[in-house]
Amino acid sequence: MHMTPIAFENFRFKSKAPIIGAFAILLVGCTTSDSASKNESSEPANDPLQILDNAILEQPNDPSVYHDRAVWKLAQSDPQGAFDDWDLALRADSSFALAWEEQADMLFQMQKFEDCLSKLDGCLQHAPESTPCMLKRAEFSIHLQQFEQAFQYLNDALRLNDQLHDAYWMKGKIYALTGADDKALSSYQTAIEVNPEFYEGFITLGIFLAERSNAMAEEYYRSAMELRPSAVEPVYNLAMFYQNTGRLAESLDLYRDILLLDPENATASFNQGYIHLEYLAEYDSAVHWFSEAIQRLPYYHQAFFNRGLAFESLGMSSAAIEDYTQALKIKPDYTSAALAKERAMKGQ
Repeated sequence: MHMTPIAFENFRFKSKAPIIGAFAILLVGCTTSDSASKNESSEPANDPLQILDNAILEQPNDPSVYHDRAVWKLAQSDPQGAFDDWDLALRADSSFALAWEEQADMLFQMQKFEDCLSKLDGCLQHAPESTPCMLKRAEFSIHLQQFEQAFQYLNDALRLNDQLHDAYWMKGKIYALTGADDKALSSYQTAIEVNPEFYEGFITLGIFLAERSNAMAEEYYRSAMELRPSAVEPVYNLAMFYQNTGRLAESLDLYRDILLLDPENATASFNQGYIHLEYLAEYDSAVHWFSEAIQRLPYYHQAFFNRGLAFESLGMSSAAIEDYTQALKIKPDYTSAALAKERAMKGQ
């Protein structure tokens, strides 16, 4: 059973808002003994919420102080309180882009997509130079296959800042979806040139080229591995690329590397079993690795089925029938297992 690498299909909203204004007061050192004594009977002088509340009382028309309190509330696991404070920031100044951006972020993470879209449109109406809102709005347009509109948002954002790697990356996604491979490749490459630390960009390039059997995929996967040495994804994707292009020994080495990074990774065990079964006809080794996969994931019906095939190839019909039966218990509509069981039973 071939298992393909997983692409990063969605542009993920990332909150990058700095903690500014009144919240910075929290970094100030200890108070003097005199000031401490004056506050013994009142709220503690270093109480974060009190500091933020006082800043709002002093500057009620400054949206940044509401934003600072929203950031603090979010850190205290009070998302509704944060959302309400961003509302207050927008009442103070409807052009305060950070509040629009953070609310859109939160709504997206909550999968309230219609509300998120409405918030983004409000952002672009009141804070028309918010490039984060432009990028997020472009993402919605891509999902709705409104590519011309998406390009408009992306180009508007790039006119304001031509170093937005996400904008080039999304343009690459559009070109890839519409079959313009050369332009897609160019846009993806521009994204990582603008930001050499753009991990998702290297992954996307690797997948894009691997799907076209282009050997350059290896270079981009290895760059992603350098950026995140503990990440399983680029190692797995490169192992799959090797497997699909006949570089089986290198593929097996990488699957073993994955098990060092993630000892409970059932797929890395399964794929080793598959290589031994399908390509190398080493059925004992196949049984071993499918068993390893089942140990890690007891309901792995594909592993039971494939181990059954390995047992059947070894002439162990009873063990094969047992595995086919187990696969069918887990997935009753597993047609391949049903046919294999019937075949094995006739062969006894």
